[in-house]
Amino acid sequence: MSIRTALFFIITLIPAPLLLAAGFTGGFWVPLAFLYLTGFAMFCDEAFELDFSKGGDSWLARQALPITLSLIHFMLLPLAIYSLATLDLSVGYKILLFMAFGLFFGMISHSNAHELIHRSNRLHHRLGKWAFISMMFGHHTSAHMLVHHVHVCTPKDPNTARYNESFYSFLKRASVSEFIEGLRAENNRLGKQGLAAMNLHNPYWQYCIGAFCMVLIAYLIAGFTGVFVYICLCSYAQLQMLMIDYVQHYGLERTQLENGKYEPVSLRHSWNAPHWFSAFMTMNAPRHSDHHASPAKLYTELDGHKDTAPQLPYSLPIMAAIAFSPRRWRKIMNPRVTKWRET
Repeated sequence: MSIRTALFFIITLIPAPLLLAAGFTGGFWVPLAFLYLTGFAMFCDEAFELDFSKGGDSWLARQALPITLSLIHFMLLPLAIYSLATLDLSVGYKILLFMAFGLFFGMISHSNAHELIHRSNRLHHRLGKWAFISMMFGHHTSAHMLVHHVHVCTPKDPNTARYNESFYSFLKRASVSEFIEGLRAENNRLGKQGLAAMNLHNPYWQYCIGAFCMVLIAYLIAGFTGVFVYICLCSYAQLQMLMIDYVQHYGLERTQLENGKYEPVSLRHSWNAPHWFSAFMTMNAPRHSDHHASPAKLYTELDGHKDTAPQLPYSLPIMAAIAFSPRRWRKIMNPRVTKWRET
């Protein structure tokens, strides 16, 4: 096993035992899990400049880790509902435990599910799809593949943040439009096959019924309190997923050609971050330009393109935190957007 493969395993899997201990016993495990996913990750990103851009493309990294993370996700989600609904913890500890679980689902589970829905292997794709369904975000599977990757950095993509658009405006717009545009894309796909929009082959049936079944499971775990906790966890995870879209495409545009079509997607149309720890934690999600330029690439193959693609000034988690302050965000990002538009 190469150092790179080992780091992918260690950095993404360490939260699992921390969250298991926190979910079952509470105690000092709660702040420890939260700090690992926040302060420790940010410190490692900024304090050490390590380059593991090559290697690690082994079977363990490509196949075993994504499946392992999927199984961990489906194990931790019911534990999160149960522990947050039933553990006798102080309000402060419950907030930290909620945020720790939510950060895992919104960063690590999301990145893993995103990786899997891009794969042609049916088992992998279904694992990714059901991870999103379990977070009441199943429609992202369709919208991401059929809308976002096709129309990214154009007005037709609800998940591309416009120049000067605050995260709050983006959140209000994208959270609704993504569902609608994904459904429209699926209806069009079925229409080309001669099938009605409401045909049972429409995956939106799975997305909606699956989410309803998850609500029932949450009720069986901890009653109406469990349902409330589950909905809050899903909302928090979805907030992070949309935040990542906001940060990674803010203000970038594809030029519209004379024939009305848009220029092909290139490395110029996504923001990247060269920070190593958060890259390992999120399955190379900060290497986003390469992913859009070559969507079939496995996460282990992605390149950061430091010299040819737009680069964020700070790591992805720090930029996500800054985005909650629109004035600060615009001060940092608008000059960079202008520079890339001129280039």
